[in-house]
Amino acid sequence: MLVAGTFGTPRPWRHTCGTRLPSIVNGRFLRPPDEEVARYRVERPLLKALRLGIAASSSGRTFDRCTWSCGLCGTEQSANSRLTPVSLGASVPDSAGPSIVSLSGQELQFAIAQLDQAIYNHDQWYKNLVRVLVARLPPDASDLRADAHQRCRFGQWYDSDAVGALRDQPAFVALGGAHERMHGSATRLLQRVEDELPISAGDLDQFNNLLDHMHLELESLRRDLAETAQSRDPLTEARNRAGMLSDLREQHALVRRGLQECTLAMIDIDHFKDVNDSYGHAMGDAVLKLIAQCLQADMRSFDRLYRYGGEEFLLCSPQTSVVVAASLAERLRSDVAEQRIQNGAGGQIVQVTASFGVAALDGTRPVEEAIERADEAMYRAKMAGRDRVEVIGMTKDGP
Repeated sequence: MLVAGTFGTPRPWRHTCGTRLPSIVNGRFLRPPDEEVARYRVERPLLKALRLGIAASSSGRTFDRCTWSCGLCGTEQSANSRLTPVSLGASVPDSAGPSIVSLSGQELQFAIAQLDQAIYNHDQWYKNLVRVLVARLPPDASDLRADAHQRCRFGQWYDSDAVGALRDQPAFVALGGAHERMHGSATRLLQRVEDELPISAGDLDQFNNLLDHMHLELESLRRDLAETAQSRDPLTEARNRAGMLSDLREQHALVRRGLQECTLAMIDIDHFKDVNDSYGHAMGDAVLKLIAQCLQADMRSFDRLYRYGGEEFLLCSPQTSVVVAASLAERLRSDVAEQRIQNGAGGQIVQVTASFGVAALDGTRPVEEAIERADEAMYRAKMAGRDRVEVIGMTKDGP
């Protein structure tokens, strides 16, 4: 079985033992770094399947005559290899856990700080390991145990409650497997030192390969966390515009191949300037945070909310027809209208509404045009009285 890594570009693909397969960017095969080549062998039929676009199916695809072997666990995989993408809009099996993009900004920053400390602890352990191996010093008893991966400081952190929301992340699970295998190899080396036996070049090479693999998992996890944190709007915790177009183009590629429908909704808070003028910018910020929280709480797990600018948000809904998107927008509009916020202790209760414009992401037209159509629909909602949903792309509006 082949399982995808977490959302990000490039996208790593792994065997269930944790071995990374070649990276994919928008369906294109990228040759891995030279040091990774020895870890797996992928035959041409699978490479052809990868090039055809493994991220194209929301439910995964089965490819016949795909054979490969894992350089770490030795498993040979042949016909009917299943590829399961984890990307914007993809249906992720419950066992895979939530994506990193589902973590809050505070959870992301905490996770990065915890991971940095764990990396430091691992580096200190490795320096001591090299010292023992080179100087033939007595190994630490804990490093000779079968559960050595749980006794080092990195392993203690990995199994502790301090990891918080990282626990269910697929990349975090893969890191744990890589760490355990690396420790198993280290234990075998240390046992030979303990027994006053020589260490073969093959054993040392195997350890270094496993250590490199663990480092790749660490770097991948940290990069995913950092990129996700950088893509967040600090006020609302919606995604910012930095990666918006690249995300939308990824969805646009799937629409263009006829593999899904996708819609956009432009959302604008009604009379927001009046809120700022009447109650101050602090109140305006509170309203933005409240509305963003409301939208993110009510939208589906695979939808993406971006702060488009000022009081405007853009909602991307993969695997969603215009009709379904209109219904979703109506539900969100109603939920926003029910929100209330108090202006200070004992102050006036403020209510705001929002106007929604919905348009399809058309595979025959540029992404920017779909955004403009959603904006046009939102403008129609404003002109029609605000606090309503307008749709471009349904039968009455034409193509």
